[in-house]
Amino acid sequence: MLFLLQAIIIGMVKGAVYVIIALSMIIIYKSSQVFNFAAGEFCTMGAAFYFAAYSLGLPFYLLLPVFLLFVVIGSGLIEKILIEPLMGREPFSAVMVTIGLSIFLIGLFQVTMGTTGDNVVVNLPDLTFEAGSLFFTSEQVWSSILAVGSIATLMLFYRFTRWGIIMRATAEGQVKAMAFGINTRFTLTLTWVISSIVAAIGGVLVAWTGTLTYNMGIVGFVAIPVVLVAGLESIGGCILGGLMVGVVESLTTFYLEPAIGLEGFRGVTPYLFLLLVLMIRPTGLFGQVEIERV
Repeated sequence: MLFLLQAIIIGMVKGAVYVIIALSMIIIYKSSQVFNFAAGEFCTMGAAFYFAAYSLGLPFYLLLPVFLLFVVIGSGLIEKILIEPLMGREPFSAVMVTIGLSIFLIGLFQVTMGTTGDNVVVNLPDLTFEAGSLFFTSEQVWSSILAVGSIATLMLFYRFTRWGIIMRATAEGQVKAMAFGINTRFTLTLTWVISSIVAAIGGVLVAWTGTLTYNMGIVGFVAIPVVLVAGLESIGGCILGGLMVGVVESLTTFYLEPAIGLEGFRGVTPYLFLLLVLMIRPTGLFGQVEIERV
């Protein structure tokens, strides 16, 4: 029973990280109807920026601002150069650009980072937890704390701050927002920057519990089932969907893989879970059904 409890908790920790990455996709989709297929590469970029800032030997209270500054500059330039010129066109054009951006960034990371991985160090106090047969590493404990803190901060910003309200208004319709005097161009840039910061934090957590590699962005594909299970537009549903996907993947690792003897099958189960959900509810658990009058 304790073994099952540990498997579920580990799955929830992984799911919380998936939630962060999925939220970075949902934020952009709600504001511009663009599905960002390069979200995983933004995770890698964020982890690489953190590794670069850490390599400068900065203390932690300076490391975090420098890391965030790198992310803001990098994501802002990408949005200004590639995404902003497509404003007013069909969202599909920007979606295709994100696919090309993903391929380009993978190649760029491979050239600059090489094929060997780097260990990402986060200097935080040791919070290793052990109680009987339950054992959780300090990285797992801190990952859950930082993930929950990031999700809570994002939701509070989105709901209660002035710019969060403006972002929600823009999400309701860019034309309506412009009619009320909202600078939608700057709002969409801000949306991409905030989304990139969220993805970067998720990337640091992934690299911290694993390894920073040029193809680490594959975690973004695991976040896609989270987004689709939630229903593309539901932040609350994204949180629940991420936890569910994380638990399904963890239970597969601890129970199903040893039973069927297929190592790595856990990489398939999030998509099988997504398929099952979409067969029951095609719009996702919290998706909205749109009705158009012809």
